Amino acid sequence: MTANSGFKAGTTAGRAVWTPSAKGAKLSYLVKVSNKKDAHSYNARMTSRWAMFRGDKVFPGITARMKKGARSRSTLGFTLPSGWTNVDTGYIRRQDGLFDIDNPERKFDRPVGWIILGQVGTRRDQLGLTEVSVAAPKGDRFDRMGAMSLINFVWPTVESAFGKTPPKILIAGAGDPMWRGGLSAPNSLFLHSERPLVSEDATSTMLHELTHVITRIRGQDRSDWISEGLAEFYSIELNYRAGGMTETRYDASHRYLREKGKAETTLRGDHSTGPRTARAVQLLKALDTELRTRSKGKKDLDDLVRVLRVERRVSTAEFIAAAEKLAGGKLEALNTPLLR
Repeated sequence: MTANSGFKAGTTAGRAVWTPSAKGAKLSYLVKVSNKKDAHSYNARMTSRWAMFRGDKVFPGITARMKKGARSRSTLGFTLPSGWTNVDTGYIRRQDGLFDIDNPERKFDRPVGWIILGQVGTRRDQLGLTEVSVAAPKGDRFDRMGAMSLINFVWPTVESAFGKTPPKILIAGAGDPMWRGGLSAPNSLFLHSERPLVSEDATSTMLHELTHVITRIRGQDRSDWISEGLAEFYSIELNYRAGGMTETRYDASHRYLREKGKAETTLRGDHSTGPRTARAVQLLKALDTELRTRSKGKKDLDDLVRVLRVERRVSTAEFIAAAEKLAGGKLEALNTPLLR
């Protein structure tokens, strides 16, 4: 890492201080892109034909001290190797090819979320206020049109359930040796090519991760069940409401999850397992039913999700308090040892 002015290595490993000059300040660094998630798979990869990675893993985190009234403006551009013809991110592309990076929550913006570039095929649609882009390396088995079709199909129910949607969402896909699952980021998600758009149990990895991307709800204080349970609940619910399955299939899916999670005695923990998430879905379904019954159909889980979206990081205690405030009293579905 080098700079043409004001750069000083920090006293803590991996940290540095940069005091840019008034004009022409430049910071340069090299970074290794490919990264293994485990012994057999990658969660970031660069090949001779394409690259796929998260911006927040490549661009350093910055804590900025700025003069009063000062503002930052960030754009992202790429100089591609010969033969690399495409690049996409979770940000809106300007007419000059640059991407505007805007995060009102930070003084100094940096790119976050998935970035894909190289010999890449892309499908794009404008769905309401959101540009949806589905991209994968050319020749890869990832079903770009299938993914786009499912997103189009459920989008009205997405807007109805969650309210405001992001300006853009990127869905990036690739096959082995990328990790065989789904990984979400604030404005984008990754999906392995071998993952079905809808599984045999009627859940959907893509809709699960899409729920994470849009709601951005995260559990804190041993409450990962909140974000994972909501994402799995809506991975079924969005498709069902859109007409993608019969009530018989919907009920069968919930019976399967009920059986899968029946041995769980607590939902609390920093990382929700498959059975724990399945049990969380059943608690959320019971909560949704109780909210609808108590309010005579005027309130449901969607209303609670829209409240939690504002808070973003939510503990179990905060989840219960928000639900009870919405309902106007104690809720039987939340009076359970599972949450203690």
